[in-house]
Order: sequence, then structure tokens, then C-alpha cells
Amino acid sequence: MFLLLSRVLLWLLIGTIVYSLFQRFYPSGNFVGRLVLVIVFIVIILSFVNPNEPAVSSLWRLISFPLKPLGASVLMLIFAAQKIKGGGIDKPGGYLVGWALTILLLSSTPAIAYFLVRTPIASNNAGTLVALGQNTTSATISDVVENGILPARDISQATIAFNSGDIKVPPYLLQNPQDIRTRGLRIEDFVPSAATLQLTTQVWETYLNQVYFFLRGSQSQG
Repeated sequence: MFLLLSRVLLWLLIGTIVYSLFQRFYPSGNFVGRLVLVIVFIVIILSFVNPNEPAVSSLWRLISFPLKPLGASVLMLIFAAQKIKGGGIDKPGGYLVGWALTILLLSSTPAIAYFLVRTPIASNNAGTLVALGQNTTSATISDVVENGILPARDISQATIAFNSGDIKVPPYLLQNPQDIRTRGLRIEDFVPSAATLQLTTQVWETYLNQVYFFLRGSQSQG
């Protein structure tokens, strides 16, 4: 009963936000803007009706880009650029630039991203733990386990996704909280990196997936 009530309240909240955005942008927009808005709504509806359709999945990845850290930052910077006039920037352009930089810094700093990665949803056993390149060998995985960076039970229960990106995730993000408290924070943990931003984006996508499956009333399949 509690889950059903929570799902209904979340649907009402999303519906209210969508309706307010529709009232604000649809009447004042041009034909192209209205067409894009209608397509977005259709894709959102189809993503719940038939999520396995390849075309729907591709369109959803496109329109969900602003929901990710990099996408939100880029969108804010685009809106802020429209406020630049005569060498200055009008309100709320300055606030948008500040928020965009804040999102980028928070999502690309290992010391901050660590706490996001280690949350219960992000560390779901059925989800993707980390992306490894094609040249990754079993010795590398065994080194990660033997050195105490990641418990062996987590390796056996997690899904390792292989790709051709040769992604190297900082070991800091895979260490246990006990190990972090033992050695403490280091200077390099506060230096933003592209690898951390990519890992944070993957974790954020797991949150979006959890919300999606909660709204559909089904459980995520690994």
C-alpha cells in the first residue's frame, strides 16, 4: 500500500511538472519548438509502453541527455550564452554558469563521487559495477581483489561490462569505506577527471533506471 501510494504521488509530481512546462513553452513556441515538444512527450509515453523498441531507446538516450551531469551543464551554458549582451551577461545567465560549473565539479571530483558510487542503489549487485576495456586481463581483476580494493564477493555478484573504451577507473572509487578512513583523503582525490565524470554518469543512470522501474511497478532486470 505504501509503495502504491508513493508511486501515485510520484506520478502526480511528474505530471504536474510536465503540465507546467507544457503550459509555459507550448503556447509561446514556434512550430519547430512545438513539434519537438510533442515528439518528446510521445517518446516518453512509448518508453513506458514499449521500452524494448530500438528506435524508442535511441530517442530516449537523446532526450534524456539533459538529465545527466554533462548534459545539464551544457544545457545551462547554452541558456547562459543567450543572455550575453554587449560584453556582459544578464540575469539569470550568471547563476546558470555557476550551477553548470558546480555540477561539473561535483560529478568529476573523486572525493565527492565516491559517496555517490557507494550508495545502496549504485552498488546494486545486479547492476553494472565498472566498465573495463577489451585488453583487461583476469590478472588485473585478481589484483583488485587481492589488494583489498574490492571484496571478492562483490566481484562474484557484480556484472562486469566490457567495452572498447579502455576505461581506467581510479582505484579510489573502488575502495571500501574502511580503507578510505584508514588512509584518509589525498590531494589527487580533489582533482576533477574525465574518468570520474563518466563513472558518475553511469551511477546517475542507475538512479534514473530505478525511478523508471519504480514508476512502471516492476523490478530492474540485470
